[in-house]
Order: sequence, then structure tokens, then C-alpha cells
Amino acid sequence: MAATSKLSSLPPLCTRCRVTIFGSRVWPNVEARHFSTSPPQNRDTTEGIWQDDIRLRQPRRKKDGDDPKVGFTDRPPRPTSQRTGWQQEKRAMQAATYRGAQLPKALVKLHPFIAPPNIKPGEAIPFFESHVQAWTKDPKMRERLVSFGIHEDDVPKLMKAFRKAVEAKELTKTEEQAKLYGIDKFNEPMHQRINVSILYSNIFFTWCTNPSNRALLLSSQHSVRPETLDHMLKLVEATDRRYLAEESQFARKMCRKVIMHVGPTNSGKTYHALRALAGAESGVYAGPLRLLAHEIWERLNLGQIAPSNADDPDFKGTEVTERLEDLPHKDSIKKHGNPKWARLCNMVTGEEQKMVAETSRMLSCTVEMLPYSIVYDVGIVDEIQMISDPQRGSAWTNAVLGLPAKELHLCGEETAVPIVQELLKHTGDELVIRRYERLTPLKVEKESLKADWTKIQKGDCVVAFSRSGIFAIKRKIEQSTGLRCAIIYGRLPPEIRSEQAALFNDPNSGYDVLVGSDAIGMGLNLKIRRIIFEALTKSTQNGGVEKLSISSVKQIAGRAGRFGMHGDNEPGGYVTTFEDKDMAYLKEALNAPFTSLPFARITFDVDTMNRLVPVLPPQSSTSTFVQAHHFISPLPPKIRYHESDMTHLPLYDFIDGIAGEVLSNGEKLTHAYAPIPWRDATVVQVLKNFLTQMRDNSYVDLMQGLKSSTNFMESLEMVEKAKKNDHPARTIVHLLNGLESFHKVLVLYIWLSFRSQIVYPQYNLAAELKERLEDVLQWSLEGLSAQMHSQDRAKRSRAEQKEWKGRRGGGG
Repeated sequence: MAATSKLSSLPPLCTRCRVTIFGSRVWPNVEARHFSTSPPQNRDTTEGIWQDDIRLRQPRRKKDGDDPKVGFTDRPPRPTSQRTGWQQEKRAMQAATYRGAQLPKALVKLHPFIAPPNIKPGEAIPFFESHVQAWTKDPKMRERLVSFGIHEDDVPKLMKAFRKAVEAKELTKTEEQAKLYGIDKFNEPMHQRINVSILYSNIFFTWCTNPSNRALLLSSQHSVRPETLDHMLKLVEATDRRYLAEESQFARKMCRKVIMHVGPTNSGKTYHALRALAGAESGVYAGPLRLLAHEIWERLNLGQIAPSNADDPDFKGTEVTERLEDLPHKDSIKKHGNPKWARLCNMVTGEEQKMVAETSRMLSCTVEMLPYSIVYDVGIVDEIQMISDPQRGSAWTNAVLGLPAKELHLCGEETAVPIVQELLKHTGDELVIRRYERLTPLKVEKESLKADWTKIQKGDCVVAFSRSGIFAIKRKIEQSTGLRCAIIYGRLPPEIRSEQAALFNDPNSGYDVLVGSDAIGMGLNLKIRRIIFEALTKSTQNGGVEKLSISSVKQIAGRAGRFGMHGDNEPGGYVTTFEDKDMAYLKEALNAPFTSLPFARITFDVDTMNRLVPVLPPQSSTSTFVQAHHFISPLPPKIRYHESDMTHLPLYDFIDGIAGEVLSNGEKLTHAYAPIPWRDATVVQVLKNFLTQMRDNSYVDLMQGLKSSTNFMESLEMVEKAKKNDHPARTIVHLLNGLESFHKVLVLYIWLSFRSQIVYPQYNLAAELKERLEDVLQWSLEGLSAQMHSQDRAKRSRAEQKEWKGRRGGGG
């Protein structure tokens, strides 16, 4: 209490807040996020259909007591006998799709997001000392320590000793001591701070394993068992990752030259790195998206990237030049590229592999697929600022520290420079920084669109942040202007995104406007003249709303007026907002200087988990291994684990509960890292089917996994039939969500087949279905767009005719 009484300027946390910070309870207005495959409750159903779903709703008949102003109908639904054959088939498919009895019942609940406390600058030490008692009494933390193998009788003794030491200021007497224990981490800005309980735990393990405290803990005052302290020391040693660079053995045997190309979007930074790659004997490109990997693969193979030595008078061509006539794609090279620049390049992503030549020493891949046992002359890692991404950042950290390339090029934003300098400080690598300016000007327009869709022009791109919002904006624009819109959003398959981008870029396609999400921020070359932000806020995972980050605003706005995409007559690009209220923040974000990234991300892997196997108790769950990394591991100052690891603990329990006894640690991590949309209940159920087959048969049959819990094949066949019979696309719009889920299941199976071909052997079948599915998805989108455009033109025509008749009647 003495420590608390000194905090006159720091309001004490109530019991509810303390439980929120340290325990499993959450704020009263925050619901636990979960992925459910069960249908919504309390829905009236008729013949198994959810009747309150807007896609299936029949007009409700008026009842006594209804408001007379509400437009109900007295017309009953059309009897089934009076429907056409196609309508009956469609209705039957709707019933099959939404029949509750056929829906899977799996339930995966995620731990809720818990906001960190707002600790003001300079109050880190008072906060740390005043809340240590709440942390030491948290039953959840005590259970966690026991799960790590610490004797349950010693846990309260260790907690008591630690609390007394903190309250006596033994950890904060000097600045050196506070720095040793990492107390300054409490002072980090709220959006950078990790879970407070993890901070306390890291400090707790550091203090307990400090040799100077061993005698105190073993004394009669606390009577902690010697074997308990020995076990805690083994835990710290097994999770110690302070010397992270030493884990990359191949790269540490080299003295690499690392060149950073940094600048804003459309500054040509990646262009210079790609020329170095095209001129190297061996090389690898790694980007964040499959679309980017595919683009670089195609450009290298077609000879569309000039090698760095192409200007040399003695340059006679690449290895392709002499054998050009023997290549199957020689005509494409001659038509679309330069035969002297062409290279033979393979491609590997999580979803596909394209092997042009087995002997090729060129590779284009996604960052997660980088090989770390092959030495390259040149390596490129694109979008380096993603090194701090809370879900994927570890892949960039691994690449910076571990890619064995004699010359490593890192392309991205200026924000990443300090963290890369910190990572490479003790590696012996040479670091060169090259800065670039934007090649074409980006201008903020004087005013917004004033919430008027009629001001949309050809070449505009409207950015929204929800799938439903994108479709609504598309329709409003087509109704207001007569311009047709292409659409791009995150859940859309990459192949369809590319096709929609091609339609927008083609001046003769009839698609003059693009409506998209922040997915346009990277990976697609788009002929955008003007970016229009429909809003500058987006929903957060915990149900709130936050402003778009300054970095995201710059990245998206920079897509306007890309160099070379508009010719010489339209230099530069423009950016504005839909409403006046967002203009101030847009200008502020674009004028704001870049803020350096606070840290890089890492994650655990099979090696770090295997180091814990002999230390943790036998039969420990995967989630226990994950928590041991977060709560114990000593890390370098600018390194953090992925925050998503902790919120995804139930996912590891989900995998353990189905096949944990037969899966190795590597197989568990493979499935946990797989591209699974955990919010999609149907996909989660299909994964459960896959894991069950893997447990029982050591083999996963794709069709068995699909047919046991989904109507995917029936939906696909129905849409293909509609396409073949030239039915309007609106007749199958209710199936689009299911088809998108089907696509994600196929991507998941292909992804797993690349990593375990024996267990997931039906790659060819999955790839064939994926191709069929992408064909009907593209047809559906194009058909819906054409129908909306036709309907809007018909409405305008009728309105014009009515107006003309009115004028004629008035004139008579």
C-alpha cells in the first residue's frame, strides 16, 4: 500500500481494470471474438432455410397492429408448383446451402483483444511497482507457471519474493538495474506496448535466474527448492534469443553487402534493385504477395527487365539469347520483351510452383518461401517496412538476418532504416542506404467530392474498407455516372484481382473506374489518375474504429499517377476524399514525416520448440510451448514476437484436440501457419475434416473432406450450368460467398500439399477445381457488373422518355 500511496498523479486502477490487464476477463462491452460454424440462433426457419436472411426473405404479410405506413404485402409467396424448373432448382440449392442441419458445428473461440493501460511518460516505474501485487496474485499466471514445470508449491514463494523485491525498489534503484530488467518497456507508446502480463513475466524470470538472488530464494526466508531454480534457468536458456543473428548459420559465414533502396511509392527504388537481379548469375526475388512474385517471374522470363550491365558495349545477352529458338515461350519473348534480357526464372509461392527449368538459378517467390540453404549472388526483399507487421513481420526479419546473398537489396519505406541498422549492427555485413524521390508529383485536390458520386471521372479509384461497402459504391457510381466499375478487395482470389486490374487498365474494356479496398496498396500496376478515399477510418479486430495509419495513407495515395502508366500527357496523380470531414487528416497524413518502425517481429519455429521439449513437462500442449516463448524468452531490445500468437492460442488447442497425439511439432506449426480464414466457419470445418483424416488414415482425400460438410461441388456445378445456359448472373449471386470459401479451401489444400505431398497428394485435382472456380467467379463478377450497368441505363432511358412525354403534353 505504501507504493500505491505515493502515486498522487497516477489514478489507481479499479479491480475490473486489473483483471483486464492480468487475467482472462475483458471489458464489459467487449465480446469474445469467435469463429463459429453454427447458424445464428433464434431464426425462424421454413423447410430448413433461414428466412430472415436478406437473400431468401419473402415479403411479410401485413398483420394486425402493424404500422400502416410500412409497405408490407398481402401477396403470399408463389407456390412451389408454379415455379419454373430453374427457379425450383435455384430454391433447392438455396435450401441446401443454408440448411442448418448440414452446417458444421465446430467452434473456435479466439482470446479477446485487451487494450494495454495508458501509461504516461515517466510513470513506468511507479506503474510497475504499484501493480506488481495484482500480477503476482493473478491465478491465471500462477497456472501458467505450473504448466511450465515450476513446482506448484514454489510458485507462491517465488511470487512473494519477487513482489517484495519490487516494492523495496531493488529492481529500480539505479538506471542500470532498470535497464537490465527492461522496465523502460512500460514507457513505450500504447500502440507499441506488448501485453503487460508478459512484461512482468519476462522481468520475473530474469530476476529469479539472476545468480545474485539465488541465495535469497534458497534461504529459510523463502525456502524455494534448488531444482526449481535450476529448472527456471533451463527454461530461460532454452528460450534465449538475444543473439538472434547467430541462428542464421549460412548468412553468418558470409560478409554480405546490404543495399537499402528507400523512398515513397512510385520513386523507382525497386527498379534499380531489379536491374541488379537481372544482371546477376544467380538471384532471388521475395515479395509480400503472390501477385508480385508472379509479375517479377513473368518479367524476368520475357526479358522485360534490363540487366545492370545491359549498357556495357560488350554485353551480348544472357544465357537465353543463344538458345532462344529452343524455348517454348520464344514467341512471347520476341513479342513482349527483349531476347537479350530474358532469363530463365522459376517461381515458388505458398499456392503454386512454376518450374521453367530445373537448372535455373533464378527464383521469384513470396517472402515466406525463401530458401535459406542456397547461396545467391543477388537477393531482393521487397516492402521491407513489413518487418514490423504484427502477423507476418518475422518473415522479413528472417530474410534480413538469414538470406545468404552476396548482395542483398532491401526495398521499401524510409521507416525501416533504423531497425535494419539495429539488426545488422553485429553481423559484420556492410550496409549502404540509397534514398529516392517520387518520379511524378502527387497533388492533393483543393476540395473533396462533397459526397457527390456524379463527380467520379474516368481513371478514378475509390478506396473503401469493407466488401459490402465496395459493392454498394460500385452500384452508386454506375447509377450516377453510367461508368462501369472494376472491383478489387482482399477476399477476392488473386487471379480474379489480376483480371479486374487488367480490365481497368485496358482503355477499350469499358471499365473506366476502380473500386477497391486497401488491397490496391501493393502488388498491382494500375493506371489510376486519382485516388478517392471514401473514408479514412476502418474497423478494428476488437469491433472499434480507428484512423488509417499514416503509412497506409501514403502507400495507397501513392498509387495515383504511377510513372510511365499514363504517358507524357498526364504527369503525376491526384488524391482527395469523398467527404469534407476527411480532407484535413488526408493532408496531415501526406505531409507528415515518416516515423521509424519501433521494432522487428519474430516467431517461434520447430527448432526453438524442440529446444523446449526436454525442459517442459511431458505431453505439454502446443499453446504451452507458444506461451513459454512469449513469457520467458529474453529478446534483443528491438525485437518482439507476433502479438497474434497469443490471441490464436485456441487455434493450437483446436489442432491438438483433433490430431495432437499423432502430429509432430513441425506438422502442428504447418497447419497453424496455413492460410486459414478462421472467421469462415465452413473453411474451419473442412480443416477439421482434413485433420481427422490425417489422424485416422495418414492421408487426406480432398473430395471426402468437402462432401462431408459442404455443398461446394453442387454450387460450382450449378454456376457452371448457369454460365453454359446463359442464365443471368443475378440468379446465382447467393452462392458467391460459398464459392469464395471454396476457393480458400482449395488454396489451403494446395498450400499443404507443397509442404506434405504424401499426406495431401491430390494437388492436381485441387488445381483443376481451383481453375474451374476462378473461371466462374470471373464470369459472375463480369455478369453482375454488366447487368447492373444495363439496368441503370434502362432506368435512365425510361426517366428521359417520361420527362420528354411530360414536356410534350405540357406543350400541347
